[in-house]
Amino acid sequence: MPSSAQAASLWQVWQAARANDPAFLAASAQLRAASAAQPSALAALLPHFAVAASAGPQTQYFEGADFYGSGFEPIKQSQRLGVSTWQATLTQTVFDWAQIKTYQAAGFSVRAAAAAYQATLERLTVSVISDYVAVLRARDDLASLRAAARGFGAQYHDAAARYRAGLDGVIGADEARAAYESIAAQVVQAQARLIAARETLASLTGNPAITAEGGLPRALRLPAPGAVGVWVDRAQAGNPTLAAARLATRDDTELVAAAQASYLPNVSLQLQHTHAAQGGRAGYAFFGNGITGPGYALQQGNSVTVQLNWKVFSGGATRAAADQARAVREEAAAKAARARLTVIRTVRTDYFAVVLDRARLAAARSAATIAARAVRSAAHGVRAGLISESDLIADRQELLAAQMALHAAVVAAIGHEIGLAQAAGSATPRLVRQVSDIIGKLGK
Repeated sequence: MPSSAQAASLWQVWQAARANDPAFLAASAQLRAASAAQPSALAALLPHFAVAASAGPQTQYFEGADFYGSGFEPIKQSQRLGVSTWQATLTQTVFDWAQIKTYQAAGFSVRAAAAAYQATLERLTVSVISDYVAVLRARDDLASLRAAARGFGAQYHDAAARYRAGLDGVIGADEARAAYESIAAQVVQAQARLIAARETLASLTGNPAITAEGGLPRALRLPAPGAVGVWVDRAQAGNPTLAAARLATRDDTELVAAAQASYLPNVSLQLQHTHAAQGGRAGYAFFGNGITGPGYALQQGNSVTVQLNWKVFSGGATRAAADQARAVREEAAAKAARARLTVIRTVRTDYFAVVLDRARLAAARSAATIAARAVRSAAHGVRAGLISESDLIADRQELLAAQMALHAAVVAAIGHEIGLAQAAGSATPRLVRQVSDIIGKLGK
């Protein structure tokens, strides 16, 4: 193992993963982007005020004929002016059902994005806890295998010594050596699993030197989970993935109404003030005579306009848009129904697994304790000549299997606990802190 590995608590690893995980960072950016949907939709319903202004020189020249008396006479006109105009317009939507429903849909869209963000955070939480516990299990498995290897090694040397002294046959020594060699190979495999588990955990944080501290909480005690119906109700009310699916359905329902609103008229009120001024010189020639003079003008005006727009027929576009929106809503409703069934199934599966984990943990701890006692007794029995080397080898293998089973039971119990919490929507930072404290207290 690299000597530069930096041991960190589960809470520290989770904080580092939250700052590094690409999926979570993407979900954060998506939530910020979605949060702009509602203000954008609201803007269409609020007053709009615009000012337009222009200024610059203007030169005009006209030469042609004009009817005068009994014929046409040539005339010429020329102007060199400075023109400035500005216009202020205030527009307020009075009624636009499509914009109203779009605004309401945007609210559901933002809430759905927030629920999706929470679901991503919970997935990261479960991933961090699972990968962290995997490192602890790989480390404890390696420690158990090394302890077993030491036990088999000592047994082999004792058996070989007794054989050389003529106190025992060669079969017992050979059996002890074979068991030792087998465990030595398993130790190498366990080392490889520990390296892989550490690399997986480090990839979450972006820090290759980080690793878990402590060991598995073998004395883990599971609280009574309560009634399964309570957990199902909690999941249906708090699961973020299910909430996002339901909110998406409500969003699409409002968008159906927005599409159908194209059949309705929309009304807006417009207040406008116009100011136009020009100044300069103007020339005019008629019958060979010409005059010049000032070419100034000033125009101001106010207007109040109520505008009604009604798309009586748009080539079937409104109907097509409404049909498309309904299809999208039906798809979202089907996804929400599927999400609900998945959540209920997950809750019930993890709930009954947690119930069984309590008995499994108790049995695994008892088996490990009894197996350790059996190994000690068998070791004394071999030295006293009461039992064979094969019996001691079998007892050591039983002890190793019981220890491995205990490790697996602890990991499964933690996995089912966090799985149940995720399904219920409670795989929050608080859960990470609680599990981190349990591991720090019981994993020493």
